[in-house]
Amino acid sequence: MSGNPNRPRESRPDVADGAAPLAEHAAGLYRYVRFLVGDSPHVEDIVQETMVRALDSIDRYDPERPLRAWLNGIALHVAHKYWRRIRRVRAAEHFEPASGTSTEAAGRDPERELLLRERAELLYRALDTLPAALRETLLLHAGEQLPAEEVARRLGTTVTNVYTRVSRARAQVRAFLEAERRRRGGEESP
Repeated sequence: MSGNPNRPRESRPDVADGAAPLAEHAAGLYRYVRFLVGDSPHVEDIVQETMVRALDSIDRYDPERPLRAWLNGIALHVAHKYWRRIRRVRAAEHFEPASGTSTEAAGRDPERELLLRERAELLYRALDTLPAALRETLLLHAGEQLPAEEVARRLGTTVTNVYTRVSRARAQVRAFLEAERRRRGGEESP
């Protein structure tokens, strides 16, 4: 196989085998999706849809790049779809409550839930603007709280590069959030 011989073997799978190399990343993908969407009953559905999409587009995978980063990128897009669907459903519920019930009576704070969803959606949009290498590094180090040494091992890079990528990713996310705040006319961003 061509490429960097120093890159760890697990990041250069033989995708000709189809699902086998993808299955090796299932547990990590599950943790990543759970980080993205929280403790949702839809985590398994999102992971499954991610795997199906990955199998359908395996011919577009670049074996010179870590498979996990590619899978996480697909999962991020599937999670976005999930959030959009949930937001539409909850918005409809908010405006059309079931007869005889209210969200306050159910012990929920709809304003807080809306604010949290808006913040999450804004963060996902910010993450989606990052280059794949920066997004993957940030999510592994800050999101999954892996030590820089482990992130470097998984991504086939140096610890110094991990810190550099995390710093750049955070700066780009901050810039995105600031631009969104200005775009909204200075109102407090979620």
